[in-house]
Amino acid sequence: MGLVQFSGYNWIIKNSMGFPIGPGPNYFNSNNIYVDREGKLHLKTTYNDTLKRWECAQATGTQSLGYGTYRFYVHGRIDSMDPQMVLGLYTYDDNGSKYSHREIDIEFSRWGNTNPAYKNGQYVIQPSKKDGNVHLFQTNLNGGATTHEFKWLPQEIQFRSLHGFYRKPPMDGYIISEWIYRGSDVPTPGQETPRVNLWLSRGEAPQNGEEHEIIISKFEFIPYQVS
Repeated sequence: MGLVQFSGYNWIIKNSMGFPIGPGPNYFNSNNIYVDREGKLHLKTTYNDTLKRWECAQATGTQSLGYGTYRFYVHGRIDSMDPQMVLGLYTYDDNGSKYSHREIDIEFSRWGNTNPAYKNGQYVIQPSKKDGNVHLFQTNLNGGATTHEFKWLPQEIQFRSLHGFYRKPPMDGYIISEWIYRGSDVPTPGQETPRVNLWLSRGEAPQNGEEHEIIISKFEFIPYQVS
């Protein structure tokens, strides 16, 4: 089991040990994720020419954080990734099936759809098949820097995505998407941890046959304060 330090937290590097596993299913290689000298987390999808397979990347935080704001500073053209590529910024509880694993998702993908107009961003409260638990939006960027966050509160979850690296938008034009979820599936905290991954929808090879990289420049967590 590999471990890296990123943004002041410890993260476990996923390795599927030679077997395809979820999400996807995919092969996950610990060599596809690393922290550079500037403290940025790199996620890669690569082709293993020796084993003739595509391999993906995932990092799982070791600390359960609970209610609060989860903010991810992302560098990479998430709007023009291959249709099979999926970037996930989320929480997940391996032991929390009662609350759909306390999974709160920000995801970017076209899920294999080749139509460039297909909405490539989504905010999700699990279970995703329940009406009202998914908010779809289109992401069109002028550059590679974006900020994505969800604020998990006892009664609601507030999502927001911004152009550039900002805690708050300088003006409305910087907002890519916003959504507030007030449904019945807002989970209570348990053993969930923050996670980031870059993987292939249904485990299928990229349509363009190219390797890909996304950089998480920084992760921030601001605990919820009861007023």
